[in-house]
Amino acid sequence: MKKEYDLKRMKVKRRGAVLSKKAKVLKTIRLDAEVLTWLNAEAEKRGIGYQTLLNMLLRERMSSSPRALRDEIRDIVREEMQRAG
Repeated sequence: MKKEYDLKRMKVKRRGAVLSKKAKVLKTIRLDAEVLTWLNAEAEKRGIGYQTLLNMLLRERMSSSPRALRDEIRDIVREEMQRAG
């Protein structure tokens, strides 16, 4: 090994962004067995992977209006109250 190195002659490598906007992130989540069974069956019907389907469904939900989600929750609560009462 040399005692000194000339770093001026060293090649500099540029590095891009570590995560692009389209990058997939590995994350562990827990799903109910019933949900996973449905997800697998639905994905098979569509000819896609269950993770792709899950991502599509979550994206749809993200882009829907908050009001639509609020109305959907109200409908579910009303249905449950009718069943209970």
